[in-house]
Amino acid sequence: MADAYDTSLTVQYASRRALLTAAKTERGTLTIFVPTLRGVLQGTRVMLTITFGDSDQRFEVLGVALTGGRAIGRDGVGGFLAEFSGDHKRRAAEMIAFCAQRPLAMGTATRERIAIRKNCQIKLANRQLPGELRDLSQTGAFVVARQLGKVKEGEPVWLKVVGGLFGLGGTWLEARVIWQGKKGEEQGLGLRFTGNEARQASAIQRLLDRAVSER
Repeated sequence: MADAYDTSLTVQYASRRALLTAAKTERGTLTIFVPTLRGVLQGTRVMLTITFGDSDQRFEVLGVALTGGRAIGRDGVGGFLAEFSGDHKRRAAEMIAFCAQRPLAMGTATRERIAIRKNCQIKLANRQLPGELRDLSQTGAFVVARQLGKVKEGEPVWLKVVGGLFGLGGTWLEARVIWQGKKGEEQGLGLRFTGNEARQASAIQRLLDRAVSER
């Protein structure tokens, strides 16, 4: 089923750097200022086709207008602030990675993600589910799991790799949900780690090193 939206809009940023300036991530929320002369009401679902003056690349991503009317951007240009969620948040993050000349899989992450396949356990509220870790960085992970249902962005989650491969003796790692949707053909959760950083970083690095050596 195609994504439902209220209107569509084609926007060209002067350069990839211009989009980076228009984008902001804060507390798991990803927003982009969209320059346009068209008045867009708050809450409108807009299918954006985004292009760049210095590249032939184009992206299609669904956003929701957070601001109504004609807001004013940093350069005095009219437009609106768009927020992204679910699979479209991932696509928007990939667009930002492209503009920053990083691998698309990094999204808005500052550390490269490594493809990996390790069985894991996921705890969400009162539920505990088996899953599989599919990629990992020092700051986050993508986890595939069945019977997830709808999970709220920002919801706390705990992750444990089966067999204690993090070297934490089966300790649950604290994280929060950044987005839910598909990555490739897989349905799962994008996570950002929030636990004890020093202890966690050392353990995750060991798993990353192992994953690289097994390539």
